Amino acid sequence: LVVEKCKFLQESGCKGLCLHQCKIPAQDFFREELGLDLTVKPNFVTQECQWSFGEKPLTPDEDPSFPNGCLVGCESRKAMADRKGEVLCM
Repeated sequence: LVVEKCKFLQESGCKGLCLHQCKIPAQDFFREELGLDLTVKPNFVTQECQWSFGEKPLTPDEDPSFPNGCLVGCESRKAMADRKGEVLCM
């Protein structure tokens, strides 16, 4: 299944949110709740996402979806940098 434009990735513009709030939870849900392996492969350039059912996902250490660094123009990173030094939790 190919998601041609991932709304989650388009709106957040954040690789970390994509990987940790969508990719990993989706893979875990399908494996744990439905007993079906799923590999989610986001393409951060085109904002497409390939969902491959029946394919065992790689660990984050082996998975090329987990490159270092943020996407160009990542608003989440900019927002966090702007808040540096603020107390974010009480």
